[in-house]
Amino acid sequence: MDKDRAASKSNFVISLLAGIICGVFFHFLLYKLSLPAEPFIYAWF
Repeated sequence: MDKDRAASKSNFVISLLAGIICGVFFHFLLYKLSLPAEPFIYAWF
């Protein structure tokens, strides 16, 4: 019982971190794509 609870908590933390990383990445991507300076975007990637 405690082992399952610890596993679900670690999965929750991993999914939470993955969600935050994906959110920051897509926010950064949309912010870069919304800028009119396209060569600046190509310099980053």
